Amino acid sequence: MAMDGLGVEVQHKKDSFGCTVEGLDEDWQLFAGNMTFFRKASKTAPGRVTTPAGADGYLVGLSVQRGHRRQIFDGQRSTVHDFGEGHIYVRDLRESYKADLSGSFDFILAEISGSDLEEIAAESDLGDVSALAITTARPDALLAGLLRTLLGCGARQQSNRLFVDQISTAIGVHLAHAYGNGRLRTTDRRSALSKKQEHLAKELLRSRIATEVSISEIALLCNLPRFSFICAFRETTGMTPNEWLRQARLEHACLLLRNGELSLADIAAACGYSEVPNFVGAFTRSMTVTPETWRLSAGVTSPSL
Repeated sequence: MAMDGLGVEVQHKKDSFGCTVEGLDEDWQLFAGNMTFFRKASKTAPGRVTTPAGADGYLVGLSVQRGHRRQIFDGQRSTVHDFGEGHIYVRDLRESYKADLSGSFDFILAEISGSDLEEIAAESDLGDVSALAITTARPDALLAGLLRTLLGCGARQQSNRLFVDQISTAIGVHLAHAYGNGRLRTTDRRSALSKKQEHLAKELLRSRIATEVSISEIALLCNLPRFSFICAFRETTGMTPNEWLRQARLEHACLLLRNGELSLADIAAACGYSEVPNFVGAFTRSMTVTPETWRLSAGVTSPSL
């Protein structure tokens, strides 16, 4: 028990995973599709964590750094696990949890409900997935790579919704395939979109150049499961929905730059970028020149920012 200078017990606020909130240097969450992602990091591990049994679902954790150790208690037994960088764990939220954490503490967490897991599994040709295999301190390079891509999105809290939806769908599918107890159905995943579906998807994407759109919205319009839609869209266009939208935004930006009357701030907003530096960076990476240089090369006089 923590005590203050007068010997009075101090109650520290804890999050839903048993970590003391005041001790966290990084603490954010990001909602995406069927999953919720968290970042929990501090200079030192929080020590003892305990959580009661909860709702049907699973928590997946990725250790961003090496040097984390946890002793997990199960009744009168306990096991000690050492995490390397990129090691993951999967635990069942229906079970109570008690562990002593030490060493480094830098984790990306993903929470998914049992019903959402079943839905993702069904969409990815896995039938009857009712559970994930429980594992601790296991290397998983693919899952680590997917989760790491969300680091910047969560820290900025200004994520590209379509991109995050794609990543969360890929994470869910990987979990179902690698750790689920279902069986793979034999299907041809290379099916393309019909002409009508392609038209509907592209028109919706174009209509949202300045705002946000989710994979669920487009997939529903095409009457396809999310994962099937992503695969079919890529088979049809050679790009993911997010890549296609990014290209459409850049083409729209070039059109607006030729106008000569709009500032970079106006163009950035019209192309779905909340900040001018983000727009300039994306444009420069794709076109190899800045928007201002591109506009000048097109013979257009630049207005003020």
